[in-house]
Amino acid sequence: MMRDHPARVVVVLAHEQDPERWRVRHDAGEVADATPYGYDTAASWFDLRWAASHPEGPVVRRIRSRIALLLGFDLLHVWRNRRLVRESDVVWTHTEREHLAVAALLVLRRRDRRPRVLAQSVWLWDRWPTFGAVRRAVLARLLRRQDVEVVHSTLNRADSEQAVPGRLVVSVPFGTTPPRAAHAEQGAEVVAVGNDTHRDWQTLAEAAGRLPAHRFRVVTTASRARQIAWPANVTVQGARSRDEIERIYAAATVAVVPLRENRHASGSTACVEARAAGLSLVVSRTGGIEPYAGPEARIVVPGDGAALADAIRDALAAERDADRAVRGDGGVVAQGLTQADYVRRYVLVTQFLLGDRPWPDDATALHEVVVDVPED
Repeated sequence: MMRDHPARVVVVLAHEQDPERWRVRHDAGEVADATPYGYDTAASWFDLRWAASHPEGPVVRRIRSRIALLLGFDLLHVWRNRRLVRESDVVWTHTEREHLAVAALLVLRRRDRRPRVLAQSVWLWDRWPTFGAVRRAVLARLLRRQDVEVVHSTLNRADSEQAVPGRLVVSVPFGTTPPRAAHAEQGAEVVAVGNDTHRDWQTLAEAAGRLPAHRFRVVTTASRARQIAWPANVTVQGARSRDEIERIYAAATVAVVPLRENRHASGSTACVEARAAGLSLVVSRTGGIEPYAGPEARIVVPGDGAALADAIRDALAAERDADRAVRGDGGVVAQGLTQADYVRRYVLVTQFLLGDRPWPDDATALHEVVVDVPED
């Protein structure tokens, strides 16, 4: 379809994840990217706009949060951005809290111009079995209004298609900004990074207790990690900046991503970062994590401390004779698991939604993604 101007894409993220607030975190060194998830790079293809996080006092914030908790999506945040949504050609969302709210807005505003919606789900299908029949029926109606649902795990895709059939659901590989090379200071041999609720800190503590001669560093702000009785060879800390995390990766030999059962590839970002940093990787087999862990990862059953300890021991022994430089980025670039690839996949899906191209197989394939940039 020929256009005389770029299509308008509106990025709707969670409240307080707009570029202005994100930039404050970036300037403080907390995040690697100048804008959330690198979505700003899509401006090479589209007229890109962002939903705003409107100012609110404590009372209004509590009201909005309670409504969002009751509904399962942040309707008030999206309602405040209804004009922006109405004027868009395509809406991008990052979680179900946003895309379900956009769908609800379009139900409530039937007379408005209807944009296409790229609906990304993260935790929805892990939580689906806990929902009652009424909530499932309401959410199914909203899901059927979306043009495409994007997930990052083949397990999530299967769950979605079974629960609400007859829709376009695709598993698109997620990507992240690889850590930069950092000076390798003295540090722990084994590192575990992450805040996701599905991190299995208890099993990691058991594994570390079986390896008292090796130093572990757990980098997390999760309160559950603080409640674990860690053995003496484990240090638990937060990270004040992205630079600090990169130094921790540079000092380590093995990265561990211990996971509880999940369906959404929890731990994918940590896996990609560890591989890109040249670390040997040990990860729990759950959530469809295998593509992110890569072919060289040691993968163990969830919840088995002895098996996790054996895999870590084996990885440490193998690393004594390994050349970390030879491992390079762990195949992250070749598999298309960078943030740039992630955004380009969304560009391809959006062009499909606009009728500008047939369905792009590159959007779901594990390889580097290239998209032609239109001429001015």
